[in-house]
Amino acid sequence: MKVAFQGIRGAYSEMALHEHFGKDVETVGCDSFDDVFDLVNSAAVTFGFIPVENTIAGTVVENYDLLFANDVFVIAEVYLPVRHTLLAKKGARLEAIKEAHSHPHALKQCKAYLTSKSIRLVPAYDTAGAAHAVASGDRLDCAAIASELCAEIYDMDILERNIQTNNSNTTRFFVIANKENVPADHVTGKTTVAFKTRHYPGALVDCLKIFHKYGLNLTKLESRPIPETPWEYVFYAAFEAGIDADEVKSAIGELTLHAVFVKLLGSYPKADKCW
Repeated sequence: MKVAFQGIRGAYSEMALHEHFGKDVETVGCDSFDDVFDLVNSAAVTFGFIPVENTIAGTVVENYDLLFANDVFVIAEVYLPVRHTLLAKKGARLEAIKEAHSHPHALKQCKAYLTSKSIRLVPAYDTAGAAHAVASGDRLDCAAIASELCAEIYDMDILERNIQTNNSNTTRFFVIANKENVPADHVTGKTTVAFKTRHYPGALVDCLKIFHKYGLNLTKLESRPIPETPWEYVFYAAFEAGIDADEVKSAIGELTLHAVFVKLLGSYPKADKCW
């Protein structure tokens, strides 16, 4: 089984992917999220693995836009607590580190620790890429902030674990599949849809009343612009019930009567939140 993710070996996405699928799965790193969706659409991989939300950075809006634009189906959600690790080349000493390279979000999340050690923050394109660059270089006074998996992949020393300030930092991922690759025994317990309201006062309220009517607990509601139609928006909603439930079928059926369109993005087991 092949699973595509955005990034290079050691990315947090790959770490979460292995926790969900196990160590034996074959991972395929991609340059962009578009590439992940292309591989899933063409059935070149079995599944795609994409981040959709972080408790600090918020929604990964690019991936919701791609879910809306592509004919794929979400079959699982996965939560990964983000634990930032300070890594360096073999033989490096913590007291000698002058620079830390990483993605700007990771640097911000570890700023208090780095400042306390008088370590300069150096932005990089991504966390795993920073680890690879430090491991490939010849400096013993440079470190990278990345996952522990990078230490294993790039043969690096772990100088310090859990250097982030906020220990509740968690990323939520979706497993996406070409609809032909959705398992026959797929279990559902949570659903994500996209819909566009009609243009009259109270249109959104009328749509939301449907979820209340059928006792569906919304866990997410967010609007995004539709690029092809300026100043018009699509709403993304997630609720705690599977698509096979009678109340969900009734709610979506009624929603299609009130909205301009409704798109089912996925229905999947409800994952345990890990903080």
